[in-house]
Amino acid sequence: MYLEIKKKIEKAKIYTKPFPHIIIKNLLSKSTLEKLNKVLPNYNEVDKKNVIFQSSSETKKTIMPDSKIFKDLLKKKIFLEVNNNLKKIKPLILKKFKEEILINVNSKFINSKIKYNMNFALMKKGYLKSPHLDRRDHLISGIYYPSTEINKGGNLQMYKPIKRNKIFDVFPSKKNLRIIKNYKVKNNLCIFFLNVPWAYHAVSKYAGTKDRKYFYIDYDFNLESSSSTTENRKKGFNSDFFWNIPVSVISGRRKNIFFKE
Repeated sequence: MYLEIKKKIEKAKIYTKPFPHIIIKNLLSKSTLEKLNKVLPNYNEVDKKNVIFQSSSETKKTIMPDSKIFKDLLKKKIFLEVNNNLKKIKPLILKKFKEEILINVNSKFINSKIKYNMNFALMKKGYLKSPHLDRRDHLISGIYYPSTEINKGGNLQMYKPIKRNKIFDVFPSKKNLRIIKNYKVKNNLCIFFLNVPWAYHAVSKYAGTKDRKYFYIDYDFNLESSSSTTENRKKGFNSDFFWNIPVSVISGRRKNIFFKE
C-alpha cells in the first residue's frame, strides 16, 4: 500500500492557486478501498454520545481518535493499516510542500517536530460549510473520501481573497472572496493543502441520500493543547505564531452563523 501511495504523491502536481494543494485520485487500490468501506460505520450507526458535532445542525459527526468508536475501528486490520500508512507518508507530504513551507512558516518553527493526527467523519444530506480557515496548528491538512454519493453537491470549494489583507478573517464575508476551485468529490479522492493564512475553503450543500465518509488528516505543529483530543477539538485555535501572517476572528456574528450551519 505504501509504495502505491508514495508514487501517486510524487507524481501529484502542486497547484499554488488559490493556495498550495495537491489532488490525488484513487489513493487506494480498488481491493483495499472495498475492504475499508466494509468496516466503516454509517451515520445512524454511531451514537451521539461518542462524536463531536461542530455545528448545531448535526449534519456531520466527527469521531476523534480518543473515542471508543475510533479505538474499535483501529482493531479492524484494514482501518489500522490505512491509518498507519497515512502517518507513514508524512515525510513525503512535508517534502512535497517544502518550498511553500519555507516561504510561509515563521522561521522559528521551520524545524518544528510535526505530529500526525487523523479523525473520521460522517456527513449526511443537508451538510454545508461556509468559507473559513482551519485551526492554526495544522501545518498541512488532508481530506480523504473513501465513500460518497457523486454529483449530489458537497463540492470542496477553494477561495481567494479579493484584497490581500494584513490580517485574515477566520470567518470571512463571501463578498470579500472569489471562488477559484470547485472540486467535485468522488470515491477514493484525496486532497492535501498547506494551511496558509489565506487557505479559505468551503463545502457546498450536500444533497446525497448516501452518507459521505471521510478522513481528516492533519500534520500539526506540536501543541500541548493538541486538536487530536475531543476536549481540545471543541475549542478553536487561532493563534498565528506559526505563520508569517496573522489571522483573527473579526466577526463574531459570522462565527455564530458558521457554527449553526
